[in-house]
Amino acid sequence: MTTKMYLKLALLSSTGLMAATAVHAQDAAATPAGAATAAAQSTEEAEPAIVVIGSQIQGAQINDVLPVTVLDEQQIENTGASSGDELFRSIPQAGTVAFNEQNATTQNNVRGDVGSVNLRDLGTGNTLLLINGRRMNLHPGFQTELLVPVVSPDTNEISPGSVRRIEVLRDGASAIYGADAVAGVINTVLKGNLKGGFVEADWRASDGTSLYSYRIAGGLGFDFGGGRGNLTLYGGYFHENGLGASARDYSRDDDRLALVANTDFAGDASFNNRNTFGPFGQFDIQAPTNRTPIGDDDFYLQPSTFTGCRMDFRNGICARNGETPTTAVRYNTIFGNTLISRKTRYNAMALLNYDLTDDVEAYFEGSYYRSENKRANDASAILSAVPVGISRTAYWNPFGPTTLTSGAVNPNRLPGTTIPTTGADLIMERYRFVDAGNRDVFVDKDSFRLVGGLRGSFGAWDFDTGFVYSEARVTDLETNRVSLTAMQQSINRTTPDAYNPFNGGCLDDPGQGDCTPNPASVIDTFRINVSRDGGTTLALADFKVSRDDLISLPGGNLGIATGVEWRRETFFDDRDDRLDGTITFTDSVTGVFNGSDVAGTSPSPDTDGTREVYSAFAELFVPVISRDMNIPLVEEFNIQMAGRIERFNDIKATAMVPRVAASWTTIPGITVRGAWSQGFRAPNLVQVNDDGTTRSNTRDDFVICQARVEKGLLSGLDACPGAGVVSFRSGAKDLKPEDSDSINLGVVLEPGFIPGLTLTADYWRVKQTELVGTFGDDNAIALDLLRRLSGSTNPNVIRAAPTADDIALFTGTRLTPTGAIVRVLDPYLNLDSRVSKGWDFGLFYNVPEFGLGQFRVRLNAARLRSFVQSASTDGEELLAGIAAGKLPADVTIGGLGELLEIDGRPKWRMSGSINWESGPVEVGLFGQYTGKVWDTSVVRDVLLVSDDPNANFYRVNDQFLTNLSISYTINNDTGLDGTRLRFAINNLFDKDPPLADETYGFYSELYTARGRVFHVELRKKF
Repeated sequence: MTTKMYLKLALLSSTGLMAATAVHAQDAAATPAGAATAAAQSTEEAEPAIVVIGSQIQGAQINDVLPVTVLDEQQIENTGASSGDELFRSIPQAGTVAFNEQNATTQNNVRGDVGSVNLRDLGTGNTLLLINGRRMNLHPGFQTELLVPVVSPDTNEISPGSVRRIEVLRDGASAIYGADAVAGVINTVLKGNLKGGFVEADWRASDGTSLYSYRIAGGLGFDFGGGRGNLTLYGGYFHENGLGASARDYSRDDDRLALVANTDFAGDASFNNRNTFGPFGQFDIQAPTNRTPIGDDDFYLQPSTFTGCRMDFRNGICARNGETPTTAVRYNTIFGNTLISRKTRYNAMALLNYDLTDDVEAYFEGSYYRSENKRANDASAILSAVPVGISRTAYWNPFGPTTLTSGAVNPNRLPGTTIPTTGADLIMERYRFVDAGNRDVFVDKDSFRLVGGLRGSFGAWDFDTGFVYSEARVTDLETNRVSLTAMQQSINRTTPDAYNPFNGGCLDDPGQGDCTPNPASVIDTFRINVSRDGGTTLALADFKVSRDDLISLPGGNLGIATGVEWRRETFFDDRDDRLDGTITFTDSVTGVFNGSDVAGTSPSPDTDGTREVYSAFAELFVPVISRDMNIPLVEEFNIQMAGRIERFNDIKATAMVPRVAASWTTIPGITVRGAWSQGFRAPNLVQVNDDGTTRSNTRDDFVICQARVEKGLLSGLDACPGAGVVSFRSGAKDLKPEDSDSINLGVVLEPGFIPGLTLTADYWRVKQTELVGTFGDDNAIALDLLRRLSGSTNPNVIRAAPTADDIALFTGTRLTPTGAIVRVLDPYLNLDSRVSKGWDFGLFYNVPEFGLGQFRVRLNAARLRSFVQSASTDGEELLAGIAAGKLPADVTIGGLGELLEIDGRPKWRMSGSINWESGPVEVGLFGQYTGKVWDTSVVRDVLLVSDDPNANFYRVNDQFLTNLSISYTINNDTGLDGTRLRFAINNLFDKDPPLADETYGFYSELYTARGRVFHVELRKKF
C-alpha cells in the first residue's frame, strides 16, 4: 500500500468512520439492511443463518456493517420472473441489461437466451456474481459497450425456482471477494437440504398475442447415512414459442412517425429509420455522367410512380439520380423479424452434503444447463465500405454490351444511352438481399458447474476449502447469409441464370419484402450458413479459515478470516472461416480486398486467452464498543477491515485493495454505517488478446464535408452525408487495470414504537480511473478536422492521397487537400475517468398480527444522482476546440460529461411489494418503477434555446408495472395435501414499454415487450 492509502485508512478508522452504520442482526430477521425474512419451507430443513455475503468470517454479525439487500422466495415469486434475467431486472440497483435478445441483431453481439448484470450502471463486467459464495463462469460471448468488448456471467443460468434467496451487496467488495467486485456482489443461495419433494408446472400467455410459455420442474431430497448426509436433486424444462415483431405497434416497422404524430416530435425524421439498403439498389456507373439520361454516375432504383424518375428500367421501375435513396424507397429492416425468440431451457442440479465427522462436512454441487434459441433477423445487406463490382458483361447489367457473347442482341441493355457498345461496369453500393430471406439465428448453449469441498472446524477455527470447475460452450449458427465471392460470381454470369439486382422489390411499398424475387435456384448458389463458436472455463481452488472469537475485547470478540485462492480463466471465440481471414473476398471487377467474405459483416479474427490469478486476503471484525460498556450515545461501534492482494499473470499486474467499514448504533433503533474501499479491475481477456478487429460503420468525414461547407456545397456539417468508414480496434497486454474508490454512508432506523419496521438510506460514490475504452472513430475524425484547421493531422486517421477532384474541392478552403479515409486506428486504451453517485432507500415492515392475517410491506428504491464521465487528453483537446469555436457547433462529442438519464441510467428505479397471508390463502401485489431517460438519437427539428443541455432530445417516458397474484394451498389429510394453485397477472394494466428510437422501438436494456402476462401455476409437495 502507498502512504496515501495508509493515511486514508487511519483517517477513516478514527473520525470518518463515526458516520458509519449497522443494521440489526440478519440472522434473527434474515433482513440485512432491512430485507425480509426468508419464507418458511415445509419440505426443507431450515439452514443455519450463515452470513454468505460481505464477510468471510463465519458466525460474525458482520452484515450489520454492510448495505445488503436480500430477496427471499416470497419476493422472488412476487417479481413474476420466469428467468434469471427477469429476476435480476427487478432489483432497482441492477442497472441496464446490455446482453438481451432484442440487442442481438448482429453476429458480433451476444445472442441467444442470455442476460447480463450491471450493478450501479458502472458497466457490464464490474459486478461479481456468486453461486453459494463462489464466482460464476463467464458467458462465452462478448459484445461492445461504449465501443469496447465486455463480458458477463449469464443470469439465465440461474433458475428462479432453485433459488432460496438472492443477496445483493451494494458496495465495492474487492478486498473480500476479488478485485473485480467494483460495483458490488450478487450471491445466489440455492435451495439445499430438501426433505421430501415437489413437482410444479406453470403456463403463461401474453394478452392479445400468440406468445405463450410453459415450465415443468421438480425436486427431491432425502437424508441418508443415519441423518449425516442429504442429497437434493432438481430438474426443470422451459419452453417459449416466440413472438414476431409485427405483433406490436412499436416494433413492426422502422417508420414510427405515426406514433409521435401529436407530439413535439411529429414528423421528426429520427423516428423513420427505414434503411437505405433495400431491394431497390443504389449503383455507380463507371462511365461519365453525361452518358445516360440520369445525368449522374450515381443512381438508385425506385417505382416509376415515384417522382424524380430520370430513366425507365421497365417493369414499373425507374432510375433516379443520387447516392442516397429517398425516404419513400427505404426498407423496413424489421419486416419478418422476431421480437421475442423461441427458446427452450433444460436445467438439472444436485446438492450433496455429508458429515464425515462431527466437525467436518463434505459437500458437492453439480449443475447442468442447456438453452436452445431461435430468432429471425433482417435480410443480409452489403456494407457501405464494401461495395461490389458488377461486370459490364453481366447478363442483367442494364448498361452492358449491345451484343451478348452468343452473338445475340442483348435484351437487357437499356436504350437511350451513349454507353460504349462494349458496355460499362457498375459498382453496387447499396443493396439488401431481401429475396434470400430473413436470417435465421440458432444459438445453443451448454454449461456445467462442479463444486466439491470440505468445511467445518478444527479446534476453535472454522475452515472452508473447495474446488470449482465450470465450462460453457455456445454455438451461434446463422442461415441465409450471403457469400460475397459467390454472389459476385452469380451476378456476373453472362447467362440468364445470373442473379438480377436490378428488378427492385414491391412497387406499392418498397419497404415491405420483395415482390420480384430471383429464383431460389439462383440464390442458393451464394446463400451460406455462418457460425460462431465460443467457450469459457473457470477453475478455482481456495482455502479459507476464520474465527469469530480470536480474542476477547471489551466490546466483544475479535473476528478474523484469511485465505488464499487460485483461479484460471480461459476463453475462445472461433469465427467462421469466411470471417476470420481463412476465406476472403477480392472484388473481381475493382480488385479491392476485404478480409470477410460475408456480406454485411466485417472481418473478425479468432481470439482466445488464458489468465491465472493468485490471491490472498485477510479480514478483521473489531467490536470496539458494546452496549454492556454503558457509553453514552454509543450502543455499539464495530469495524470491519480487510485487504486483498491479487496477481494477474497475463498482464503482469498486482492489485492491492483495502476496505474499511464500520457501524455505530447511537441509541437503540438508530444505526449509521459507512465504508471506504478500493477496487482494481483487470482488462478482460478479450480486451487483452484481441489481435485486431475491423468494423465498418457509417461515419461523417468532417474534413471532406468542411471543405464542401466552405465551398458552399453543404449547408453545414449537420448535412454531411455519412459514408462507410473502416475502423481497426485492437487489444494490448500493456493495458493498465482500472482503479476505483468507493464510499458508502448510510443510516438504518428501527423505531421501537413501530415493531417490525425498518427504514434504510445509503449514499454511495464510486470513482473509476484508467477506464479501458476506445477514443471512437467519429471522435478521431473530428480531431483530424480540428488539427487540420491548425496545420497538423491526427495520425490515427489514415487517408488516401488526394485525387484531382479532391484537390479541386479543397482549393480555396482553409484545409490542405487530402483524400478519403482509408482506415481509422482505434485501439483499446486506458482513457477516461468516471464518478458516479447515488442513494438507496429501503422500507421493510412486518406488520404485527392484528387479527386480519399477516401483512409484509417492502420497498427498495435506487436514486442515481450523477454519472459524470471525464475526457482523456485527446477528448479534452476536442472539447477545447469546440469551446473556442475552432470546430463548428455541428460537431458534438458523445459519451462525456454528465450522462445521467442519457440513453439509459434513469434517476429513479424502484420495486416494492405487499403480501397478505391468512391460512391457506396468500395475495401478493408487486410494483416496479423505471424513471425517464433522454434519447439522444432524436433531436428536435426546431431547436429550443435552453440552459438544459438535454432539452432538444426526445424524452422517453417512465413506466410503472404492477403484478398481482393469489394462491391457495390445500392442507388436509388427503392426497391433495400440500397442493398449491397460484394465479398471477404480470403487468396488470398492460403497459407498453415507452417509445424510443431503438431497433424495436424501446430500450430493451430497461424494458420488456411481453405486455400483460397471465400465469397459472400448480405445485404439489410430498
